[in-house]
Amino acid sequence: MKILIALCLLIFLPLQLAVPAAAPAHDLGWQPAKTWLFVVGALSWKHKETFGSFPVKNRRDAALVDFFKKGGVPERIDAAFKTQLKKLGPNDLLIVYYAGHGYESEKRDDVYLASYDAGDDEVPGWSVNSIPDTIKNNSKCSRVLWFIDCCYSGQAAVALTKQKNGPAFACVTASAASESSTEHWTFTEALLDSLGGAAYVDLNHDGAITLAEFAAHVEADMSQAEEQLSTFAATKGFDEGMVLAHAKPLAHPRIGERAKAKDQYGDWYTCRIVEARDEKFKIHFIGYEDDEDAWVAPEELRPIKPTQYAAGSEVEVVWKKRWYPATILQVKSGIHLIHYTDYDSKWDEWVPSKRIRIPKS
Repeated sequence: MKILIALCLLIFLPLQLAVPAAAPAHDLGWQPAKTWLFVVGALSWKHKETFGSFPVKNRRDAALVDFFKKGGVPERIDAAFKTQLKKLGPNDLLIVYYAGHGYESEKRDDVYLASYDAGDDEVPGWSVNSIPDTIKNNSKCSRVLWFIDCCYSGQAAVALTKQKNGPAFACVTASAASESSTEHWTFTEALLDSLGGAAYVDLNHDGAITLAEFAAHVEADMSQAEEQLSTFAATKGFDEGMVLAHAKPLAHPRIGERAKAKDQYGDWYTCRIVEARDEKFKIHFIGYEDDEDAWVAPEELRPIKPTQYAAGSEVEVVWKKRWYPATILQVKSGIHLIHYTDYDSKWDEWVPSKRIRIPKS
């Protein structure tokens, strides 16, 4: 299977996954023969002046598809979302994944996922608000699991609050509805960690990684590495304890710990301990390439201490290279909800500390 830029892939699996030597204590919450995967990976766009390109090297969306393809089972691929939705059965699970650009509507009440030709006349992109109804009206599936890795992706959670019937929905997104997002693969990397059974995602160490544990894992990664507010929401009937993967045993108590470390150029970045050996730790810089992993001594790590401004503080916030007066409304893990002075509340947004400064006297 080839993943092409801005090509929508709908893949029907059954997958023949490897069976563990010992029977797992927890059944997976998804069955390969009943799982459909719809992946949109857009990294380059026709209107480059509006939508900048994303890194193609070691793209994690391809790794995500590869995970679901294990076993070499033939797949069927089509681009027509609505047409393919009609093939889903009443007990099927639909997994929808998007990575690329997201942008707000003029009224800031919807978010569009940018297709390759977004920006052409009468091509607004893929409306996030429309997706749940499209699925409900064109398929009989019982559950939908939605992952979005782009700016303003938390709009998916807003859209789910309007669902009163139809399939049970759950979404996990890279950012809040009023927040831009990084170009790094941090979110999708965390998803792959979870599906791959990384021990440090199994927060209660019971041998199973649940959807809720993945959501907690990615929330910590996004806040500590990117200063973004990942969003998790589910409608009534979707089991947040759904088991995504069987977890590997934890080889060392500090594996999975997040910290700050210097890269090869002496700059500090957020990392995770992924291996321990001979009183040294192998670290992975979260959201970056594996070839930048390094072995360090414990004293080369330092705790993560986010910059935080108190709620009510009068500050300045940069937006499109211009500084505006604003007020801090809320603070969560170093991420700030701000209100721009003399602007409507629809412009309130979550911003990282690097976009904030104390007003000059």
